[in-house]
Amino acid sequence: MGLEISKTDSDYMYNLVTDIILQCGPRMPCSEQEAKGSEIIKRQFEKTCDEAHVESFICHPKAFLGWIRVIMIMLVLSIIGIIISSVITLIYWIIILTIISFSLVIIAIEIMWEEFFNYNEFIDPLFRKKNSQNVIGTFKNGERQKIIIISAHIDTALQFNLLKILRWGFLIVAFTGILILLFWTVISFIYLIIMVIGFYTLNSIFFGISMWTLIIGSPFFIALFFFVPIGDRGNVVPGAVDNLSGCAVLVGISRFLNVNRNLIPKDSEIRLISFGCEEAGLRGSYRYVSSHLDELKKFETYILNLDGLETPDKFYVIEYEPTTRTWHSREMVNKILEAAKSANIDVKKLGSGKLEKTLGRLSGGSDAAAFSKAGIKATFLNSADWKTRSSYYHQSEDTFDKIKKGTLENALKICLNFIKNENLEH
Repeated sequence: MGLEISKTDSDYMYNLVTDIILQCGPRMPCSEQEAKGSEIIKRQFEKTCDEAHVESFICHPKAFLGWIRVIMIMLVLSIIGIIISSVITLIYWIIILTIISFSLVIIAIEIMWEEFFNYNEFIDPLFRKKNSQNVIGTFKNGERQKIIIISAHIDTALQFNLLKILRWGFLIVAFTGILILLFWTVISFIYLIIMVIGFYTLNSIFFGISMWTLIIGSPFFIALFFFVPIGDRGNVVPGAVDNLSGCAVLVGISRFLNVNRNLIPKDSEIRLISFGCEEAGLRGSYRYVSSHLDELKKFETYILNLDGLETPDKFYVIEYEPTTRTWHSREMVNKILEAAKSANIDVKKLGSGKLEKTLGRLSGGSDAAAFSKAGIKATFLNSADWKTRSSYYHQSEDTFDKIKKGTLENALKICLNFIKNENLEH
């Protein structure tokens, strides 16, 4: 059986992207628009899948990225604390301010490490909780022994102000901000030791260091504080590429399997999942893994996540995510490479090179990471022209026209060949 995509199915995927943007608009995590988009996907699954349902969950969406403002405030207060301690004469207050200043910067680093580099919900309870949802469409064939999950996310990011203004130059600002934070950690620790020992005559030196750190760092502190707009004003991203492209392919899979059920592997269950709150720190996928972990580990389970499908000729299967230090399943990577080969589509591995690891430190994670970190075999498929992506990524310019013709068809072919190969292996 051939796996050619009909013009009808092709047009259906692109039209779905346009329809969701027109009906819902931007869909920041836990928003009414995100819920409306999820409902549209659910209705699509109800037409084609054996069953479709919604799994609701609660999270604190503004904590992710909101932590940036928190640590910028703490860093500035830490510097000001050292400035004040270096000009007063009361030893008691010098020691207290020094301890507070050092504690603030240590806590700031811990927040950054847990919230961004581990995607843990470290300070989330400080932010308002809201509702979101995952949508699951299921196909079943016989007694379940294998679970195949193909996923994407329906929500969109808040607009990244720095990326819109500086393009990839925002990485320089971000890395510089982190370097200043680390530099200040060292300085405040040295100052704490010196003050505890009693070398108060060195106050003037640290006053100068503190003032220059504050002066030089202020543009970076301000820029990072406004990395995303305050409140809901950043909810302006249509999210065509990121990630209605992936959701459209999920619907394309459901339509194809609905009329080609012999493609579904025997004794297998295929789940098509549209996650909520990916842009809020992968909260939707983490909630799903937490709720289904025993089940996912009981059966032979494979996960392919689709995210950011832009161009038909630059597909990547991701084997390593530098931000969260997550290695994806080598077996899954090879399965996707084999599926792409079957579809005559060129796909490259991405993530383990030195340059990729360095630049990828601030690139964030994917929903596949939630599964890989739990020991479930996963990877994710991306298609990007990195020369042009900075002109629309996480910005209001992420519109329908950014998805080049042929992209969704090729992604669909890779997914279908992956399923077909699993059928042949049975």
